[in-house]
Parts: sequence; C-alpha cells; structure tokens
Amino acid sequence: MLRIFEKILIQQIKKGDEQAFAQFYNTYKVKIYSFIYFKVSSKEKADDLVNDTFLKVYRYLQNDDKEVENFQALLYKTARNLVIDFYRTRKQNVSLDAISEIASKEDINQKIDDKLDVEKVAKAIQQLSDDYKEIVILRFIDGLSFGEISHSTGKSLGSCRMLAHRGIKKIKEIIDKQE
Repeated sequence: MLRIFEKILIQQIKKGDEQAFAQFYNTYKVKIYSFIYFKVSSKEKADDLVNDTFLKVYRYLQNDDKEVENFQALLYKTARNLVIDFYRTRKQNVSLDAISEIASKEDINQKIDDKLDVEKVAKAIQQLSDDYKEIVILRFIDGLSFGEISHSTGKSLGSCRMLAHRGIKKIKEIIDKQE
C-alpha cells in the first residue's frame, strides 16, 4: 500500500514532473544499486542497469494507466528482470570481492547472525541455489518485506518465507561444514 506522499508523487510523474521522479530516484538509488551490483559484480554494468531500471519505471509510469500498488516492489521487479536479461545475453559469476564489499556495507553479519564472519557468509551465499540466493539478498541485504519480495519476484508470500528460512538454514549448514 502506497503512502499518500508516494501517490501524489506518482500522479506528478504521470503528468511529466521530472522533479517528482528525482525524489524517488534519490530515495531508492542506493538500494537498487546494491541489489544489482550484488548480482552483476561490475560497477559500470550496475550503473547502467540502475539507470535502465529507473528509465524503464519512468516510462512505465508515463505510458501506463495502471495503478502502482508498491513503488519499491516495482523498482525491484524491474531491476530483477533487467539483471535476468543481462545474464541471458552474458554468463558471468558474481565475484567474492563484490559480495564482501556489498555485504560489509549492509552489515549482513548482524542481519543473519551476529557471530558469523562476513567472508564466510559471502562464500556461503555463493553456494546457494539461485532461488535461495535471490530471496536471501532481497530480505537480509536489501531489507525488503516478504510482501515486497513476493510482489517483485512473482512468488507467493509463503514461498518467499520458506525460501528465506531454508536459505538461512543452508547458509548456516555451509558455514558449519567449513569450520
């Protein structure tokens, strides 16, 4: 559910007010950049995809009469689809350095378990299946609610919760095996 302030901004964007969109951009650019960078591990490509994400959402708001229920979820869904498109055209692995950089910025060790080492968590995340990895990143690094994750991934709310729970369990198992 959008707050009234966000609804007003969306209406202004639909009327062509670029300043209103700049407010959304400034609010969400760091989160979207982190989400994309974590997946593509290239600053230049992440910058390009962030710009593409916001441009695509801006055009969507300009050309579509549909109501936006959750602006943040719309951004993440768009970013996710652009990352998928990127990987369809080019196979690339996320580097451990990129994960460590983002993980340390987002203080993942407190969000998953205060005693876990960021590097161990980053290595463990790399070993997760894509479904687990995506949900864990969205929930524990980007801080999205399960409702927002469900909306942006197209998975059911229960499925998102289950994948997050199993993903964390899997991370702990991987770390325990390494120790």
